[in-house]
Amino acid sequence: MQNLSTMQVCKQFFGSAVAIGVLSLVALPAFAQLSDTQVDRIVEALRQASKPENSNTGLYSDWQVRASNIPRWSKQCGGREITPAEFQANPGTARSIVTCVVRDVLKRDARAIGNNETIAVQRVAAWWMTGDSNRFGSREIAPYVQRALSAYQTASAAKPARQDSLYGRYMNAGYDAVQRKDQKTARLYFQRALDERPQDQFALQALRNLGTAQGNPNRTPITEKPNR
Repeated sequence: MQNLSTMQVCKQFFGSAVAIGVLSLVALPAFAQLSDTQVDRIVEALRQASKPENSNTGLYSDWQVRASNIPRWSKQCGGREITPAEFQANPGTARSIVTCVVRDVLKRDARAIGNNETIAVQRVAAWWMTGDSNRFGSREIAPYVQRALSAYQTASAAKPARQDSLYGRYMNAGYDAVQRKDQKTARLYFQRALDERPQDQFALQALRNLGTAQGNPNRTPITEKPNR
C-alpha cells in the first residue's frame, strides 16, 4: 500500500469516479479570509495611492471613482442609491462603499490570493485601476500598484487606530448583548459602532437583525469592472 499513489489508493477504496472527487477534496488548499483590519488597510492603501494632487479630475472622493459607478455600488452595498455629490461630501460613506467593493473582489479572488497579503493588495489595486485583477504584474500600472502596496505595508507596521479599537469593542459588546437577549443594549452598542464607522455593513446588518435598520441584505457581489 505504501508504494501506491494517492489516486490508486482512492480508486481501490472508492472506485474511479468517486476517487477523483475525493482526491480533489483532499488536495483543495485552505484559504484564510483576510481580517476586517486587513481589508480596512487595503482600502486605505487604495485611497493613498489614488488621491490626486489636482482636484479637478472629474472623479469622486480620494478613491477617484467614476460617477457612473456610484449609484450602482451604493445600491448594492447600502441598499440606497446616492449621488456622486453625496459620495464626495461624505468620506465615511465613501469609505464604507469602497470597503464593500474591495471585500467582494477579495472573496472572488480568494483562490488566487491564498494566504498572501502582498498578492491580495496587488490584485485589488490592479482591479481598481483596470477592472482586471490578473493584471497586477502589468508594467503600465506598476507605479500605482507599488504605491498601494507600500501604503499597505506602512499601515501594517503601525499600531491600530483608536477608532478601530472602539469599533471592535462596541461590536463585540453588541454581540454579547444579543446572546443575552438584551436587544436594547445590543442596539445601543451597534449604533455606537456605526457612529465610529458610518455606513459600516457589519453594524448595519446587526441593526437589521434587530429590526432597526433598513437595507438590502441580499445584495449580489460586485464583480463588474470598476473603470474608476
